[in-house]
Formats: sequence, structure tokens, C-alpha cells
Amino acid sequence: MKKLKDFIKCIKKEKDHFKTRRTPSLLGISIFDSIDYVPVEEWNKIVPQSKGLMRHPYLTAIENSSKEKEQSRYVLIYKDKKPVAAAIFHIVVITGEDYRCSDNGKLNLEKFTTPLKHKAKLRMLVCGHTHISGNHGFIYSPDITFKEAFHALADACYQIRRSEKLRGKINLQLIKDFYEDEFTTSAYLNVFKYRQFKVDPNMILKIRPEWKSFDDYLNAMNKKYRKKALTTVKKGAELKRKSLTAEEIQSNFDKIQMLYSNVADKAKVRINHFDVSYLLQLKLNLKEEFELVAYFLNEEIVAFNTYIYWGDKCEAHVVGMDYDLNNQYCIYPNILYDYVKATIEKKKNILILGRTAMEMKSNIGAEPSEMCCYVRHSGPLFNRALKPVFHYIKQTEWTQRSPFKEGEAADSDN
Repeated sequence: MKKLKDFIKCIKKEKDHFKTRRTPSLLGISIFDSIDYVPVEEWNKIVPQSKGLMRHPYLTAIENSSKEKEQSRYVLIYKDKKPVAAAIFHIVVITGEDYRCSDNGKLNLEKFTTPLKHKAKLRMLVCGHTHISGNHGFIYSPDITFKEAFHALADACYQIRRSEKLRGKINLQLIKDFYEDEFTTSAYLNVFKYRQFKVDPNMILKIRPEWKSFDDYLNAMNKKYRKKALTTVKKGAELKRKSLTAEEIQSNFDKIQMLYSNVADKAKVRINHFDVSYLLQLKLNLKEEFELVAYFLNEEIVAFNTYIYWGDKCEAHVVGMDYDLNNQYCIYPNILYDYVKATIEKKKNILILGRTAMEMKSNIGAEPSEMCCYVRHSGPLFNRALKPVFHYIKQTEWTQRSPFKEGEAADSDN
């Protein structure tokens, strides 16, 4: 009897969801093809200054540097003629060139994949930034419920997808990234046949109030990790740092591009297609809220890292390096410690380090913040087939380290 009741309940639930999917959102939706067309005053009513990566300067930098493979769309959602939500979309084209095999499988697959690389093409609608991880794609005000908000977001996705038919079919819709405190509300997207899946966590270091300097941060570490940090800094002592102006970024364009490509080409899949012109545009539009720091060895640039300062946060962004020198001078570990130092000096409260090299980032005190995304295939049968696929998608396995004195016992157990 219980199984029968559960079955009836499930049927009723699906019937209600079907009705919701077939009912347009009651909120008004405006879609803009360029950030220049978006009314600044209305956008800023929804997107506060603290959401810097959803504000006009950053969006202008993306748009001014975007390539043919990427276009942007912006959405304002209204209730009673008042803006109550905003969303950012990017339309990207992924080809076989954007998929990379591991070194072990490269030789075996090369002869089969090479002829298909240029033919394989996937057009994707992404809500959120392809350039950076984090919840920078959708925001709504307390004047509407989460059900109203996500219903309108799903409708906006549908409207953009339909309007793009003349330019080419959109195969996939991806809505990214939601932190753990948003898992429950964002799950309403399941009603609209979006599949939730976990991604690797964003690594975040919270700056303690007592850390007034980098030395304070080092003194908070246990003996093992403080010694490791000091050794790393010593190995990188010959590296000279310089924050570059827009003119200097332009004059060193090719070198910075090569160093960036060294890192970017290691990614298994790329859904963004930017070059150093994006970093130049960040400097021109964000000004002091963006920094590109070059690392010099014998007057030659051998690495760089970038910072975006928004609200009370420091976002560790694009890096590039000469891997042949990385081990000798501990370039990447030094970059990580420099991020900590800059965040403290700029009096920011949070350092966001992204979701790569997680164990190495935990060595400097960063902790994981779980995230999820939602995906939907435009074809109903393909979308249904996606469900079992996500059972095989695994998050990267790694070991969380605890470098601070209070975490010494926990780390010794690992």
C-alpha cells in the first residue's frame, strides 16, 4: 500500500511539474545583446557594488575582448515594472580542438580524433562566467520567491535558445555556479528538467582579523608549514615582482600570452576562448581593482599572476608561467603566498583561489566551498540520457591539509 501511495504521489508531483513547465513565468523578461544596451541604473538596483563581477566594468571588459566563439546576453527580470532579478549569459562554441587527451591516451587516439576535431561542434548557453568560477551569473531580490526567480531564469534560457535558432542551434544549457547554501533553492531548476551535478569546490581562504601582515599569517602556521613557507619564499627570492600598467601589458602581449598558454593548454576542456586582450581590458576598465603582476628573472618575464579586487574579496584570477623554471624557483607556490600577502595588505577579508590544485591551495590554509551546476540538453531524449551519465562524473580526489596551529593534530592524521 505504501508503494502505491508513493507512486501516486510521484505521478501527481510530475503532473504539477509538467503544468509549471508549460506555464510562462508571470514576471517580465528583457534580454539585451550588449552591455551597452543594459540600463545601468536598473541593473545596479539588483546588482550591488559587492557583486563586482556582475557589474558593468567587468562585463564591458569581457565583451570588448570576446572572440567570435563567444557572445554575451544580459537579462533583467521585472515584477510590477520594477527590476527584481538579473542574469548574465554567454554563448560559446566548443569544438574538438577544445578537448584534450591525457598524455597516455594521446598517441592512441590521435589518428582517430584528428579528422573529427574540426567537425565536432557544440554550441552552449552558459548562465554565469566562463572565465571564472563562482556565483556570478544570477541574482534576485527578496521581493520575489526563489520559485518565481528560477522559473523566470528557466524562461529566459528558453527565450534566448529560441532566438538563437537562426545563428545555429544551442545544444546545451549550463547554469553555474551555486554554493552549498543555494543548493536547496536552485534545485527548483529540476522542475524544468535541468540536471544538478557537483563540481570541484572553490578554494577559499578567510583572512583572520589578527592578520595585519604576512608575518602574522606565517606566525599562525604550525612549525611544519611555516618552515615550508619560508623555504618556498627563499627559493623565489630572485624573482622580481612588478605590477604592470596597461601600456606594459600591451608591450609584453606576446610573452604574457605564451606564459598563459602554458597553463591554459593543460585544461582537459576549455569553454572560454580569451587571450591577453582580456587582461588588458580588465586593466583599462577596472583600473586599480585589477592587477597583473609580472615575475622577472634576469630582466625577463617568467611568470605572472592577476588579482581582481571586488567588495571585501580578492579574486585570484589568471596565471601564467614557464614550467621549466617552476621547480627551481617554486614559482607557483610563491604565487599562492603572494595572493595571501596582497589580500592582507589590501585589507580584504576573503581570498578566492578557484578550483584547481586544491591540495596545494589547502597547504596555504584555503578550505573547500562545495559548488554545483545545472545542465540541460535541448533535445528531450538526449536530456533524459544525461541522467545516468552524472553517476560517473566524480569530483577530483585530494587531501585537505591544515597548516595552522589549531589544525596540527588533524593534519598529522593525513
